[in-house]
Amino acid sequence: MPVQSSLPTDNTHLSDFDRDDMIEQYGGVVDAQIAKRSIMRQFVDLHTIRGTDTKSIRRMGDSTLQGINDSAAGQEMASTPRNFDRAQVTVDTIILARDSRALLNEFQTDFSARREIGMDHGKTIAKFFDAALLSMGVKAALSNVSAGVADAAIKGNQGRDLGDAFKSGYHSELAAAGDELDPDALYAQFEKIIVEMQENDVDTDETALFVRPRQYAVLMNNDKLIDRDFSQDNGDYADGVIKTLMGVPIVSTARLADTNIDLSILSDGSEYVPSGIEVSAVGLIMHPNSLLGGETIPLTSNVHYNDLRLSWFIDSYLAFGAAPRRPDQTGAVFAFDAANDA
Repeated sequence: MPVQSSLPTDNTHLSDFDRDDMIEQYGGVVDAQIAKRSIMRQFVDLHTIRGTDTKSIRRMGDSTLQGINDSAAGQEMASTPRNFDRAQVTVDTIILARDSRALLNEFQTDFSARREIGMDHGKTIAKFFDAALLSMGVKAALSNVSAGVADAAIKGNQGRDLGDAFKSGYHSELAAAGDELDPDALYAQFEKIIVEMQENDVDTDETALFVRPRQYAVLMNNDKLIDRDFSQDNGDYADGVIKTLMGVPIVSTARLADTNIDLSILSDGSEYVPSGIEVSAVGLIMHPNSLLGGETIPLTSNVHYNDLRLSWFIDSYLAFGAAPRRPDQTGAVFAFDAANDA
């Protein structure tokens, strides 16, 4: 009788390297890169979203105080009406970094290959994540409140008057072409916004100033930030380091208004993409409450085999979203735009 060969019941025969070990090594490098490379991951809280694609938080109108003197003693005091509105964030897109390999080849046998792919996926995801949140931060700074009613930048808001509880974002355009390269003009605009925030009782000690690398270098030439007579131990010109501006930590990042990163794959394709004056942002002051962040799928890494394609896939993916929450704790400075001021 002919001998019937037995077919394998899974794909383990295609690799002599344990799949769990591959996932652990690759995923560990991705996680490490996200932690190292992402500047926004620890700055904005991401609410876990389960069972729905939308997270809502309540926005409450301000309180009204009443005074009780002798003439009012014993009288019934009327309650003060208070409106409630809401802000929302929707997560509806999975962001995926994927490599495919036939029978794993070098990914299976070479740890450095797993490390290089992991580093590349982690760096790419970190850049995308930061660019998306910074872009939404700029949009928050441009959000306006009129007669106590927020504009459409606050997703899900119902147009209710919340009084003075919430205010517009802060935004300022430099006065002339080339001012973004003038250390004194640039400093003055950031100072103006920070002081306006403080006048409106915003705790700027909890904010951060994100600037493009070119503007970071420009600020290095501002004596008030570097000179020891003005700012003791606030930076080092030789090392290219500035710590704070008006007490606000300064972070240099090329991901602010970076049009080279395609954010159109998020949501409806335009919600996160910088447009108009937003692409000329040179600095952004944000508070951790500036944005409402949500996450449906945390960063996940996997290595799996597809029988139909006869290939291994190396994946890292996540699902997140962000939307303006507190424009009044957000400010942006933009380069001069002659067309916008015509």
